[in-house]
Amino acid sequence: MDRIELFHNLVNLAASDGKFTDEEVRFLAERAERWDVSKGEFDSALARISTGNFEVKVPDARVDRVLLMKEMIRVIASDGELADMEKHICSLVAGRMNFSGAEFDTILKSVIAEAA
Repeated sequence: MDRIELFHNLVNLAASDGKFTDEEVRFLAERAERWDVSKGEFDSALARISTGNFEVKVPDARVDRVLLMKEMIRVIASDGELADMEKHICSLVAGRMNFSGAEFDTILKSVIAEAA
């Protein structure tokens, strides 16, 4: 999964609860800078959410799926508030990626360990 597609997925997830918190915006801006996402791509991602379409594209490669899930967990946790819609989308995407409950727990624990 390329970084632009990954970034669009994160913007869609962050917008799914109908608002962007300051923490989510900072997180997304940091990711955009880290991944060399241009201002045009950043603006494009924001423009797409104004349509109300919050599609998350699931990558084919398992390593990309794990990366996407880790980044999704990071973005929904960035504001310290786990909105029901964000959790629901994260759960749906985990299911579409064919992660078992145990696999999801392992990914979650690795994100928590990395943050500590």
